[in-house]
Amino acid sequence: MNFVLILVFFFSYSSSAAWMPFFNVYLEEIGFSGIQIGTIAGVRPALIILIVPIWGMVADLWGHRRTLLFAMLLTAFTILGFGLQTSFWFLLVWSALLTLLSGHIAPLIDSMTLSHLDGRSKLSYGHFRFWGSVGWMVTAFVVGFIISGQDLRLSFVYAAVLGSISFGIALMTPRNLGKSNSDSARWDDLGHVLRSKELLLFLAMIILLQIGASPIFTFYPIYLAELGASSQMIGLASALLGLSELPFFFLAAAIVRRIGHVNAIGITFLFFAARAFLFSFITDPALATAVQVLHAPFSLFLLASVAYINEVVPDEWRATGQALLWAAFIGVAGFFGNILAGSLYDRFGSQMMFRLSGFFIVVVVLVAMLTLREKPVQPSV
Repeated sequence: MNFVLILVFFFSYSSSAAWMPFFNVYLEEIGFSGIQIGTIAGVRPALIILIVPIWGMVADLWGHRRTLLFAMLLTAFTILGFGLQTSFWFLLVWSALLTLLSGHIAPLIDSMTLSHLDGRSKLSYGHFRFWGSVGWMVTAFVVGFIISGQDLRLSFVYAAVLGSISFGIALMTPRNLGKSNSDSARWDDLGHVLRSKELLLFLAMIILLQIGASPIFTFYPIYLAELGASSQMIGLASALLGLSELPFFFLAAAIVRRIGHVNAIGITFLFFAARAFLFSFITDPALATAVQVLHAPFSLFLLASVAYINEVVPDEWRATGQALLWAAFIGVAGFFGNILAGSLYDRFGSQMMFRLSGFFIVVVVLVAMLTLREKPVQPSV
């Protein structure tokens, strides 16, 4: 079972890495403006705000495995649709459709893994999520090398193939891992979860930090292309994201145990602020690629946030809790962050956009560390 989950992480993240790093470059290549790119990038998180929590509740009541398989199969075919037309409205609507089908895949994989880890103290979430980063790293580099100088729509084909492989492997997970929790999931407990002040303040911190970091995720490939980077170099830069994360998967649990969730997340985003400041001055694509190693603590953020949600949310609503985290991080923050980043890009250009991003992140980190104090805790993942 451990090996099957490792492969699910590997190929699920590989499928995303095959097209996501190149998608915004493709949009700019076919003539879209910064605000159009930001709007298309923002439609996914806008829908995730609503869709992912709903799918999380469905999974808790209907079954995690069944819901995951349904999403994976439809997503693998839907990705191919991006290559059908190049009109703004078509790609906007298709992005919305893909989100409806795929936006809850990652939190479902997380919740299934956490269920598998119950009673297995020798294993941790990081041991499995590590292989997602490996899958991203390898695929981003290989696909970037293959499509360099070719039609970027090829990336959608590779993503669909890898997504199909991920679905096939997920079929091998035990049926009881995806059983419904409807017998233990009580609606009044869900209301208590949604009204938790502790949870809401934590999610608010995540939202503000990710709004500041959105330009780094959304416009970095475009920034590289402006500096003269090829698709191969963009793929290499994306591969460095996955590679830089790997060491922290082995250190994250000890770091969170020593300094707490909030401080661990704050450190992560200070590294992001440093990246943004450096991007605002660098004009050499090779140097801008090397700076991607500052993405390294992102795995620390992942483990700290997943562990925190796992501790404050009842077991029977675990998928819902992880879905709320994704809705905050990718949904609310992604929507407002991408729209704001697109506006700043059109008005000031990429480098000033990154500089403003860095300042905003630093301010939010300082406020969060001063107001959301917590005692160091034993992470559960």
